[in-house]
This record gives sequence, structure tokens and C-alpha cells, in this order.
Amino acid sequence: MRAPGPWTCAAAALAVVAALWVTAPAWSEPPVRFVRTGADPLAPAPGPRELRGPAPAPVRYAYRPVCGDGTEACEHWILVSTRGERWWLPYGFGDGPLALSRDGTRAAYWHRKEWRYAVVDLARGTTTFLPEDLPRPHDPGAGGQAPLFSLDGRYLLVAEERIDVDTATVVPGPLRVVDVAHGGVRRLPRGERAAGWTGRGLALVTVERAGRSPGHVTSGSYVVRSPDGAVVGRAELTGGLAAKAVPSPSGETLATVATELTPAGPAFRGVVLTGTRTGRPGRTVVPRLPAGWRVDRIARWEGEDALVAETRGPHHELAYHLLGLTDGSASPLGLDVPPLDDPPTALLDPSLTAPPDDTRLVIGRVR
Repeated sequence: MRAPGPWTCAAAALAVVAALWVTAPAWSEPPVRFVRTGADPLAPAPGPRELRGPAPAPVRYAYRPVCGDGTEACEHWILVSTRGERWWLPYGFGDGPLALSRDGTRAAYWHRKEWRYAVVDLARGTTTFLPEDLPRPHDPGAGGQAPLFSLDGRYLLVAEERIDVDTATVVPGPLRVVDVAHGGVRRLPRGERAAGWTGRGLALVTVERAGRSPGHVTSGSYVVRSPDGAVVGRAELTGGLAAKAVPSPSGETLATVATELTPAGPAFRGVVLTGTRTGRPGRTVVPRLPAGWRVDRIARWEGEDALVAETRGPHHELAYHLLGLTDGSASPLGLDVPPLDDPPTALLDPSLTAPPDDTRLVIGRVR
């Protein structure tokens, strides 16, 4: 019988190596991948440029690029319009927070040249600088509170925070509500965490231990404050619901991601809707996500009948869906974010690794 030639042996060896590469277990958690949707997901998007003057279309979302080529497009927040154009704002560097109004016509960020907050009217191409005595923000990726526009875009929530030098974590302080047009500032009481804006004002939550019972028994106080600081709504909730509840525009319903601890880890059970009048869960919506996907975080409400949610896939994919609360539908938003640098590059330069996922992207106009 004829002996196999050298090329046959080499091909067999390569096949064995390939099989071992495919079947070998991963050494670490795979990097986060944003899901790219559209007619041609591999087609390159037009390169970003500096926005000078009015934006021709509202901004749908903004993201912080993770790259290391030193270009301006790599250092700034990138704004993506509803038509796909990409821009960056002057001195709007990605190491600071950014906020977008719900209609995608306003952006707020820390201006690195003026060293204070800037609010840009994207439709008109004008910039308003907020009072200089507003505290400098900390990166939300370190646990800070990101600035947040009211539903009508007239007010901006900012936080007064400091860094604990021993733990390198953000220590929350009082919240401030800024009238964007007139520059007036209202300081809110300490100890309240922002849950989100409603049509009546800012929803705030405080969570405390209920008595001295063993275990994690907590209660939550939910209040709505008008922009001038007056309490216009109040409810008492269990701590589990209050901790991460997101209020609807009317302020009458709270949405919370429901998870259950199992031997295999946390299991997604749906989205719990709680009425603020009773403080009790009303119903649970289980969205029809693809197999293996779950809701990881509720970004905001979109009207009274839908939620914008951050979702995770079975292989650590990251995407955003519009969840219908009446029919359980789950429509992918198709936000196109460039992937992270190749893992070898990130390992050689730790500064190129991605920030926490829920601080890498900000939602503007959805529909």
C-alpha cells in the first residue's frame, strides 16, 4: 500500500489543530458583541465628522467608540441620526457622560474646553452653556449618575458626586435640576436616587431596611418631584421593586426586570408592571424574544405601551429591543455600533477595553 505523501500528512495535521481549536473550551468570557441588523450588516457606515451647524435629522442614538488610533472620531461621543449620518460634537469627549432628549433634537455633555455643561439644540445648531458652578460629572461607568433630560427636554438632571479615594468609587450626593433655557438650578434632598422623568416631574426612590428582620427585607419610598422640588406624587413599594424600577411617562406604572435565582444562575422571568397607586405588582409581561435571549436592563418607556430594553443573547451578544406591553412583541432596534477592538489588541493595551455596556450607548429618538 502506498504511503501518504507529505502534503496529505500536513493537511491531516491542520485538520486536527482546527478541530481542537473549535472544540476547546473558552478560556474567558467572550467579548460583548453588538448585534448589527439591516440589509447589509457588513457594509461600512459613512465615517463620522464634526457637527457644525444644524443637524439635518434627529439623533437616534449615540455611542462611545472603543479604539486606539488617536483620531477625533475615536475620542468623542458619536451621534447617529435617524438617516444614518454620524457626527461628533466639539469637545464632547467620550470619557464624560452624554444625554439625548427623547425626540433626538437636544444633546447635553461636559464641554472640555469651557469646562461646564453644554446643551446643543441640534435642530437649530445653537449651544447653551449651563451655570459654571454645576459640579463636574463623573463617568457613569464608575457608578455615577448620567445627566438626564426631562420628557419635554426643558430640564436636565445632573448629580453632585465625589470619588472615594480609598475605594475609587463614586459617592452619590444631592441631585440638581437645571432649567435649560433660563439656567435656574434646584437642588433636591439627599438620599434620593433618580428613577426617571415622568410628565409631572422627576421620579425618585429611597430604599431602606424594613425593621430588624433577618435577610434582605427592604422597603422603598417612591416620590415624584416637580422641577421646582415640590412633591406631587408618592407611593410605598417593596425594596425589590423599588431598587431598579423605571416609571412610565404618566408616573402611574413602574417596570422592573424580574429574575429568579436558580442553580444555573439568574433566570429571566419577564417584566413586572407595578401600579404606583397600590404599590403592588399588577401583571408580568414575558416578551417574545429569540431563544436564549433575555432582558438585561430597561432603558426607558416609549409611551405608555412599550419599553426600550437592553437585551442579551446566549453568546453574550448585546442588542436593544422595543418591547410591546400589550402583545409581548419584541422588535429589534438595529442600533449599529462598531465592534470592539480585536481581543489581542485590548490585551496589549488595557486602555482600549470597553467601558461597561450600559454606559457605552445612549438612546435618542426611537420611533
